[in-house]
Amino acid sequence: SPSLAMAPKRKRKPRATPVVDDDGNDDAPSTSTAPSSPRVGLEHLPVAVLELILRRLDHDSLFTCAFVCKAWRDTLTRDLAGVTPEVWRTRLTEFVDANSDALCALDKDAARKPGSFGNPMSAEEWNSHERRKVRAHYAPLLAARTMCAPPTTGEELHFMHVHSGLAPSTGNTGPVGGFERSGQTAAGDAESASPGAGPAGGASATSPEDAYAAMNPLELYKKLYEESCYDCREMKRRDDVTRNATWRSTAGSLQVRLCKSCSEQYAYKPRGRMRLVTFTRCKDDWCLRPKDLEGLRYGLDTNPENASWAPMKLYRRVDVLERALARWKTRAGLEAELKRRALR
Repeated sequence: SPSLAMAPKRKRKPRATPVVDDDGNDDAPSTSTAPSSPRVGLEHLPVAVLELILRRLDHDSLFTCAFVCKAWRDTLTRDLAGVTPEVWRTRLTEFVDANSDALCALDKDAARKPGSFGNPMSAEEWNSHERRKVRAHYAPLLAARTMCAPPTTGEELHFMHVHSGLAPSTGNTGPVGGFERSGQTAAGDAESASPGAGPAGGASATSPEDAYAAMNPLELYKKLYEESCYDCREMKRRDDVTRNATWRSTAGSLQVRLCKSCSEQYAYKPRGRMRLVTFTRCKDDWCLRPKDLEGLRYGLDTNPENASWAPMKLYRRVDVLERALARWKTRAGLEAELKRRALR
């Protein structure tokens, strides 16, 4: 009836919360509302919990957190909570694992030091300018390996650091995690700054590995990120630098560097480590429409199947997953839509 439709709504009374006495009985109700719990930010979490969370995030998620607010940015960059070095050391392991072949070749080269057992180099070849340039090119990668897993035993020290002449410090701990430059090795090392320094030169200079190892883990991570592929983390090879070969850089609002193999892989079945998503995959795997992707940054790259075709659009995977969650709400909703499209 009209009278019932126009009747005012009654206000609900606050829900009673049980009051527990000293004996543990909660029979006596109370009409007082429970106080709201204070908000806890990222910077208020315990150090152990904060370190566990941040070390599980990838590159895109970490830098997305840095844009949330100033407190989160300071936590990731200024080491206010004391966990920032460990977080970026975890990220440095990605570059070490992706460039294991290059590191193995450097270790084999270092094992041929003049006077060593096996097939040693001559003093001229060991101190050649070209060899010094190659090791200077991979100096950030060598420093990342030292920073991620510093050696503890004598065998590991000899195997991992014979290329840089690092030896356990007997006095005060130096800036390279308890390792300092030995004068005898530094005099004959190939990374000496003086081009004419030989095994008996007696000149001691800081090697590129020492300079990079003394850097902040975040600064070293940025250096390796600029010299590596966005997808596979493989560092640009020295022969690419020698012949002035440039990597493929995407155009558009999302500009990243891709090696040739990763750029061509987008035309075939995608791999699990790929961090970019093509527009076709957005439609097939996440059932997204063009209007769902509006506002997202994307890169433009030459179509690997045919260069005369329209350039392919590459979106960040984290951004695509966010838009897919906004449309389908849950993973079950997305799977139901994929099943419906497969059956029709």
